[in-house]
Amino acid sequence: MLGQLRRVVERCNTALGMVSGLGVLAMGIILSYEVVARYFFNAPTIWAQETATYLYMWTMLAAASYTLPAGKHVHVDLLIERASPRVRHLLAALTGAIGAVFCAVVAIQAYEMIAATVRFGKVSATPLRVPLWIPQSALLMGFVLLAFQFAFLAVDRMAALAAREGKGGASA
Repeated sequence: MLGQLRRVVERCNTALGMVSGLGVLAMGIILSYEVVARYFFNAPTIWAQETATYLYMWTMLAAASYTLPAGKHVHVDLLIERASPRVRHLLAALTGAIGAVFCAVVAIQAYEMIAATVRFGKVSATPLRVPLWIPQSALLMGFVLLAFQFAFLAVDRMAALAAREGKGGASA
C-alpha cells in the first residue's frame, strides 16, 4: 500500500515538475511579450502580469515536492556534515516528520481557504476576474504532495537507521 502511494506521489511530482518547467517557459514568453508590447508599441496588456503571477505561484508551489527527493531544497549542512551517519539519519527522520506535519497543517489551511473562496465566489479584483480558487489550488496541491514527500523521507531514514543498527552499525 505504501509503495503504491509512493508511486502515485512520484508520478504526480514528475508531472508537476514537467508542467512547472513549461510554466517557467510560458512566464518568460508572456513577460517578454509584455515588455515588447509596452515599450516598443505603447500597448500594454491587461492580462500579462496577472497571468505571470499565477503561473509563478503554480510553478513554485505545485512543484516544491518535485525537488525534495533530489535534495534540492535549502538545508544547512554546517553541523550535519560533521555528524555521524547515525545522527544524520536521525536528524533527517526528525526533520522529515516535522516537515510532514508542518506541510499537512498548511495543506489543511489551504483547503479551508479554498472552501471559503468557493463558498463566497471570490474572483480577482482585475479585469480578468479569475476565480481565486484556481491559483490558490497550487498551495493545496503543493503542500499535500510535500507532506507525503517529507513523510516518505522520514520513513526511509528510519528504515535506513534500523537496517544500519541491525547490521551492527550503531557504534558509528
